[in-house]
Amino acid sequence: MRLALLQPPDVAVRTVTTEPRTLTDLGLDALCTAMSRDEEFGEDPAVAAAVRAILPVSVTDPEVIRYRHAVLADCCAHPDAVRELYRIATRATQIKRYRVGPRHRPNGKLLLALEPLRELLGCLRELRTACARHTASFESAGFADLAATVAAELDESYLTSVEQQLATLDFEHGLHFTASLGPGDKIAGITLHAPIRRRRFGLDRRTGRAFEAIDDPEPESDPLVRLQNPALQIIADVVSDAADHVQDFFGLLHTQLAFYLGCVTLHRRLIRDSIPFCLPTVHPTGSARLRCTGLRDIGLCLTAGRTVVGNDLDATGRTLVIVTGANNGGKSTFLRSVGAAQLMAHAGIFVTATTFETDLHGGIFTHFAADEDRTMSHGKLVEELTRMSTLIDHMTPNSLLLCNESFATTAARDAEQIATPLLNALLDTGITILFVTHLTEFARRRADSPHPTDLFLRAERLPDGTRTYHLTPATPEPESHATDIFHKVFDRTPESHTPPR
Repeated sequence: MRLALLQPPDVAVRTVTTEPRTLTDLGLDALCTAMSRDEEFGEDPAVAAAVRAILPVSVTDPEVIRYRHAVLADCCAHPDAVRELYRIATRATQIKRYRVGPRHRPNGKLLLALEPLRELLGCLRELRTACARHTASFESAGFADLAATVAAELDESYLTSVEQQLATLDFEHGLHFTASLGPGDKIAGITLHAPIRRRRFGLDRRTGRAFEAIDDPEPESDPLVRLQNPALQIIADVVSDAADHVQDFFGLLHTQLAFYLGCVTLHRRLIRDSIPFCLPTVHPTGSARLRCTGLRDIGLCLTAGRTVVGNDLDATGRTLVIVTGANNGGKSTFLRSVGAAQLMAHAGIFVTATTFETDLHGGIFTHFAADEDRTMSHGKLVEELTRMSTLIDHMTPNSLLLCNESFATTAARDAEQIATPLLNALLDTGITILFVTHLTEFARRRADSPHPTDLFLRAERLPDGTRTYHLTPATPEPESHATDIFHKVFDRTPESHTPPR
């Protein structure tokens, strides 16, 4: 049965390419946790699992994202109706299924498959009733399609006929089928017929010849049992497959509704904590749009317990954004905020910004400073280069690369010799890059050369050394003001030592 809450029906979507560390690098583990913790209903691990499954494979089609926006608006407007559908789907996915091995008798396999299918049929009835009750409230095409599909495919006559079919599978009056002998005198050409119903006074509707055999105390040696087992096996397989199909449908419905309920929980949390948010405006891939006001790091907003500074950015038409400035000035936080908002925009959910406008990318990749290799097989620089090589293998034109202090594990001159040709090659390929760096000389040389698609941002530092955590367009400075941190920690200015000649 068709389900189209995440995308329009019969539309093939392209998904954004990410890599396993992307969510962690962007600090989105806190987002997944927060979306799974509803103040009224408690924590639901299924919601966190759904968010983790859907975020990394978000879509690259603006129309699909706007389709999700409409479904999300319905969910926020009618959370009780959505939660009722979710409860039905949850109950259906929790119906216990018994798996049997190949040596299990067909009649036992049939009995083990019948009861779950009957329970699932009850869940289908509840779903049809709930959809009929709430269909007038929903305005999105996604929920309208769900209600129409359920009404068309699960009408009363169909559900009644299924119930009747399941009732006959008890075979109260025996199993009615025909068969023939195949090669090697084996049973072949099995054809099942409607079960025979006995008439009153013990007369039945059998035509032709029939006989009854006394049950053998050892069923495996009973020739009639050996005759009917292939027919029962066919029925058991059909019933089991039907139960699988229905439960798979409910599993998919459960995951998609869990994702949207997580968005509803996030919506309530952002309102409660007075965190600015919006639904992003998205543009087709390749249009080089990135403009936002009041952009904040979602992970920090959910965990800091205090007001988070927002940043404005206009990088429309820019393909390389280089961020420099004072240490501890908010550069990495800003990078995470852009990456997280970009991925959330692809997923069709809220971003923590007053406004956010972006084009879509075929891939979103992160290259953040890594921990030391505990096996001592290689150093950090080798690990950085290896990971960058892996990322490049997966990148396509129109991908987005977020670099946080890349190549900081080697000398500045060596890092510059690595970064310069690498960034040039990626830009020539059509990759958009946000590059947070301590390589001030590299950044200054880049700024001195004419690159109209470059944008330079600098973390703001007041004359007294205070960090405002604002990033503003500015050319790179020749220092990162590490002395400010030294003075803050040790309450004195570091002494300068002239090295001996």
